[in-house]
Amino acid sequence: MNNKRFVLRSLVHHWRINLTVALGVAAATAVLTGALLIGDSMRGSLKSLTLGRLGLIDEILVTPHFFRQELVDELETSEAFQQELYQRATVAILFPQGTLESTREVNDSESLHVASNILVLGIQDEFWSFGQTEREQSIQPENDEIVLNAPLANELGVNVGDVVTLRLPEDKQVNADSPLGSQDDRIRSIPRLTVSEIIPAEDLGRFSLTSSQQISFNAYVNLAFLQDELDQENRANAILVSGGQIDTPPDESASQTLQTSLQPSIDDLGLLLTDVSLDWESESDEVNHTVLKYHSLSSVKMMLDDDTVALAEHALGEEAQPVMTYLANALMKVPDGVMPDARGGVVTEKRDPEVDGEIVPYSMITAIDSKDGLGPLLDANGSAVLIKDDEVVINSWLAENLEIGLGDWLRIDYFEPETTHGQTVERWVDLRVVEIFKLTEPRRPYSRRRKALFHQPPTLLNDPDLTPEVPGVTDQDSINDWDLPFATVNRIRGQDDQYWNNHRTTPKAFVSLNLGRKLWGSRFGSHTTIRVPFSDQQTIAQKLQDAVSSSGSTLGMNFIPVKRDGLKAAGGSTPFDGLFLGLSLFVIASALMLIIVLFRLGIQQRVAQLGLLLALGLKRKQISRLLIYEAVLISTIGAALGVLIGIGYGKLMLTGLTTLWVEAIVTSFLDFHITARSLVVGYLLGVCISALTIAWAIRKTSRITARRLLSGHAEEATSTVSASTQAKFSKLRAGLFIAGLGLAVMAALPDFGTSLGSEGQAGAFVGAGFLVLTSILLKIRAYLRGGWNSQSIQKINLPLSWLASRNAGRNPGRSTLTIGLMAMASFLIIAMGAFKLTPSEQGRGGFSFWGLSSMPVYEDLAEKELHASVFEKEIADQLETESILCLRYKPGDDASCSNVYQAARPRVLGVPQSFVEHYDQSEVKFSWGANIADDSQAENPWQLLASSATTHTGTEDDPVPVVIDKNTAMYSLKLYGGMEQIFDITYEDGHTVHFKVVGLLTNSILQGSLLVREQDFKVLFPHISGYRYFLSTDQAANENTRVILENRFRDQGLDMQSTQALLEELLAVQNTYISAFQSLGALGLLLGTFGLATVQLRSILERRGELALMKATGFSPVRLAKMVLCENIVLLCAGLTTGVTAALFAVLPHILFAEASAPGIDLFVMLLIILVVGVISGLFAVRATLRAPLIPALRGE
Repeated sequence: MNNKRFVLRSLVHHWRINLTVALGVAAATAVLTGALLIGDSMRGSLKSLTLGRLGLIDEILVTPHFFRQELVDELETSEAFQQELYQRATVAILFPQGTLESTREVNDSESLHVASNILVLGIQDEFWSFGQTEREQSIQPENDEIVLNAPLANELGVNVGDVVTLRLPEDKQVNADSPLGSQDDRIRSIPRLTVSEIIPAEDLGRFSLTSSQQISFNAYVNLAFLQDELDQENRANAILVSGGQIDTPPDESASQTLQTSLQPSIDDLGLLLTDVSLDWESESDEVNHTVLKYHSLSSVKMMLDDDTVALAEHALGEEAQPVMTYLANALMKVPDGVMPDARGGVVTEKRDPEVDGEIVPYSMITAIDSKDGLGPLLDANGSAVLIKDDEVVINSWLAENLEIGLGDWLRIDYFEPETTHGQTVERWVDLRVVEIFKLTEPRRPYSRRRKALFHQPPTLLNDPDLTPEVPGVTDQDSINDWDLPFATVNRIRGQDDQYWNNHRTTPKAFVSLNLGRKLWGSRFGSHTTIRVPFSDQQTIAQKLQDAVSSSGSTLGMNFIPVKRDGLKAAGGSTPFDGLFLGLSLFVIASALMLIIVLFRLGIQQRVAQLGLLLALGLKRKQISRLLIYEAVLISTIGAALGVLIGIGYGKLMLTGLTTLWVEAIVTSFLDFHITARSLVVGYLLGVCISALTIAWAIRKTSRITARRLLSGHAEEATSTVSASTQAKFSKLRAGLFIAGLGLAVMAALPDFGTSLGSEGQAGAFVGAGFLVLTSILLKIRAYLRGGWNSQSIQKINLPLSWLASRNAGRNPGRSTLTIGLMAMASFLIIAMGAFKLTPSEQGRGGFSFWGLSSMPVYEDLAEKELHASVFEKEIADQLETESILCLRYKPGDDASCSNVYQAARPRVLGVPQSFVEHYDQSEVKFSWGANIADDSQAENPWQLLASSATTHTGTEDDPVPVVIDKNTAMYSLKLYGGMEQIFDITYEDGHTVHFKVVGLLTNSILQGSLLVREQDFKVLFPHISGYRYFLSTDQAANENTRVILENRFRDQGLDMQSTQALLEELLAVQNTYISAFQSLGALGLLLGTFGLATVQLRSILERRGELALMKATGFSPVRLAKMVLCENIVLLCAGLTTGVTAALFAVLPHILFAEASAPGIDLFVMLLIILVVGVISGLFAVRATLRAPLIPALRGE
């Protein structure tokens, strides 16, 4: 008989036990396969969400300014479309942060409902064709109509036909953080929009720019209608591009081709290129004469940013002449006897002409380095006049008005170029007058629609175009009509208005460009215009456009590969297959234990056959090889069955994730996905692990002698343990118990426990419990190896219980292993509860509410002196005892545990100095997991962000210090380097920022964000103004603060929510995973009880002769059955009791000293069910005892 035939016949002959082993293999394989399918389902569902929300859209361009609608038509004729890399494109107006309001009547009173931070899209009908849904009728909104997705409609409680008000950020030329930027009237309201359609939150109904499983609130309006409302006719701020495929986005090379194919004009880039000429007309011949012509490059945002200036200087070379013009609040002569100071200072009181002398209010000052030909400061020979940094050149009009001459000092009052906490700061500087240039008076003054008329040549200083256009200022007929965001406290004289009529924005003084940059440069830029010698405007524009293309700079007009990024993020922040393998660890372990005991039971049944094969001359290796072949065959059959069961197990786990454990993924969105890869990998893993497990069991059997096998013994003869060894084990037990007790006491001490952090403290308690568990198990093993002496036997009143306990000691290793597995499982199921987190004051930072607004608030509400100007007096008094902190906010991906997508660009919070100072005094502070604070900063590690004297640029050599929540760092951003680890993030506009970790928070409401210093935030994101993220206390606990803030900033869409609820939501993710581990662990423990019954059955087979002898000597079958059942209960109770005891040792200190929640009653119900099932499964062993034949067993003895 060859090996193959022997294995097959053996497999068939012992089919019953082999079937049970195969079922054990199936159980292990099912768990492995199911876990892999959970990973497939998570990734597949996230991919489906991504493809659903984007449809056919592959790339999106969104700019902070508007561009020509025709740009998309030009793009569709470009190389990227000619090569068929992309199929079509459409324009849109997109606002990621809008607010929608509805009013409803409730109980005869009107109730206002506000939805903030909604995504607003102005679209053409073509937009809907980018989706996957075929519609019979168009849902495109008409004028005065709006389409809402279902979640937004439910939030507002509106239906089709209801009327809503839409609020959007108003596009202003001047940034709100600039003194010239108005902080009011920055919201454009579009009232009385009729809800024409409510669409499901699927397909483009859940369109979003960010990757999240949570559904965004979307509103859709007609593009042409929105353009008209925003005064942006035929202009847009977004382009949506499609490659024509749903699930196959174009690759990176195609994206690069698309980017280079985009050829924006100067206008599209938000720049203005105008021709300027200084003309005069002779009275005699009425012929127009030109003094100077040049091109002027400026920005629709008043300031040219540094990137644009660098690009222009590169494109135009030395021809470019940067200019910085700024508004001076007052110009005056430094009185005689007053020491001038070129360093300047802060203006502390209102200027008084009686004290300060004549004052010229609100004048333009230009910082410029003159050039030959362009001027504007040229000497008699036509050469440029250069100015030092402590000097000033003035025109003749100013010199006459102030009676100031060469060598005198001019004092200039001006606002700092950036507001502080939303408030302007006025400074002064003294400069020495070194030149006075003549100014030509016009024959006819300026008006709104025409230039001034000169009848004699104007000087190069007669140039109002040195100042960029500012609506509300440069287009007014009088200084008194200027629309300024601040009060004109300095008196405007008649001659000042006369100067305005004759010269408009012509500067009255000139300083060096270097000084202008120093005094008035800001994060918005350090230049207002760039002058270029006159040539062909189209040539200049082409040079600039070529420079944009060749440099790779996009000036904010870059495409984002949203679909490719979304599919990459769909890989998930957590590998769910690995996670559920870990959660199912005890199910797998129990299944493998079951395989071992079942296979060993099969060996026990044919132990004499194996002894006979040895006696006949077969080598041990041959027999082992035959058994291994048989084991592999059983594993392949069992694994195939396990794959099928694994599909059901995966579906069961998926159901758990969408119901019982839904808090782990925040919202129910999962669909079941099956991949051939996971089925094959699960099958192979099941076969390999099971076969190796069985091979290990065979290895132990192969050591037994033929004599013992022929006599029916499947175990090696046990040897006694020496007294010295027993003493060593006794000392080890005592040492482990004392170490566990000491560790628990240390972790409970306030100082040491606090230093460990909540999770570290929980780990210490669990470690202590594990040491105690090990000590108890060693003690049990000692008893089983002979710990009961004759005196202890006499004290036992229940002989049957004693006999059952002694029988457990027949094989102390097996019994200890059985008890240990049951104890370890029950210990971890209960002890893991110590890691369940409860919301704490430290996690909330001492705040009751947090809020996010759609549009910024410009005052730092932490400064209580500002409350009087923001709130009514009565309300300001109510807020006197409250703390309100405001943070700057850069939208981005949610990098908290609540987002199962992989965050690519996390949101950023700018921490102001008031935030840092708050925690200098606050009694409740955020809990820190780690930081690099020195002794002086230890009490308030937030000072790490404020300690640097300079701002950081975010380059690799100058990374930005950042504080992150530990969960965000580890699980979302995958940062495992600890303190001072440097990482980088590339943002939507293409610039890469490097960060350096200086602190990690623990389980805080700030999870999911990067926290940087406010000054660094301004450098990184210069065009983001104001505050959008808020924290507030509620001392009276009546939600008064919440109501006040929401009512005051309703137009800004401020929505305040409970920090307690937020923290519970964040902590629920970890707690839910622990609950899943406990539930699956209980399932594994339940499976282990069947293994226990199998061990007991094997013990009966080994003792069948002994049991037959006891039956022959008078033991009734019922009494023997009770004894066997009692043995099963002894092992089961010993394991559960040991595990529960050690677990309580670990959990109780955490409950008493760390404010952890006590194990729920559900855990003990689980253990009770396991005990009952274990007893029931033990009845199978009892049944085998009652059915054992008497005579054959006695013959065997």
